[in-house]
Amino acid sequence: MNLYNICVLLLSCGCLFSSGHSNKLEDVYNKAEKMISSLKTQLEELKQSYMELATQNEIEEAEIKPSSCLAAGINSDGIHVIEVPGLEPFPVFCDTRLAGSGWTVIQRRRDGSENFYRCWEEYSQGFGDLSGEFFLGLEKLHFLTAAEPYELYVYLEDFDGVVHDARYDDFAIGNANESYSLSVLGKYSGDAGDSLRYHKGMPFSTFDHDTLGHGCARIYVGAWWYDQCERSNLNGQYLEGGRFEPKLSGRGITWMSWRGYDYGYKFAQMMIRPKCSNNLKRQPIAH
Repeated sequence: MNLYNICVLLLSCGCLFSSGHSNKLEDVYNKAEKMISSLKTQLEELKQSYMELATQNEIEEAEIKPSSCLAAGINSDGIHVIEVPGLEPFPVFCDTRLAGSGWTVIQRRRDGSENFYRCWEEYSQGFGDLSGEFFLGLEKLHFLTAAEPYELYVYLEDFDGVVHDARYDDFAIGNANESYSLSVLGKYSGDAGDSLRYHKGMPFSTFDHDTLGHGCARIYVGAWWYDQCERSNLNGQYLEGGRFEPKLSGRGITWMSWRGYDYGYKFAQMMIRPKCSNNLKRQPIAH
């Protein structure tokens, strides 16, 4: 029943009243009252439908998450939630300071506060504090690099405040059945030297998951894409002052081509970004 019909009925009431047909006035009034009640019900249903639609739109908008730190925007420094095919949404730390915008930090060492001598399950799922020291997780890393082409950036700082880096224009790791092998490693550039090339194609190893059987994770007290055994080991022990002591087991956070095997860096950070052409200059930061 629409407003026009109600108006017609009300006019009829007036005509009947003026003509003295008071015996029919009550019936007409009752009909008009029912029409008004029906219209109120329809308006309430319309309002409810509108609210449900608005709520659904808000939910859908809230569910739309970026697929990477690059997609999160140029000013995306800090923690953001991203979503990639095959996984539930998860938080990551986005870095815009070291090498331009769009980088997702996958590993950070800075003060030795986190234990990196961990088991296979912990490296698979990730551990640590995104605002401090952490490893993002091999499973997430696999799905990220499987979703689209990525590049890799390695940032190193020694205890003298000297900074070097290594960059690879392509990077991907295999799935769990492949022990998250370092399946793709592109062209190197930078000034730290190429200490990752030796590990290309190797499965990831921990002390309780050693596909090759060389025992490198136990020997070097870390977890990495070891071969026989390493030219780099950024998940090794954190050594205060950087100097390796023979009485200690294993070695430090090593990148052989810069400061050799017997030096552990003060700060190390690994980051990945969907491949793009905007390579902005690195800026020094305080740790």
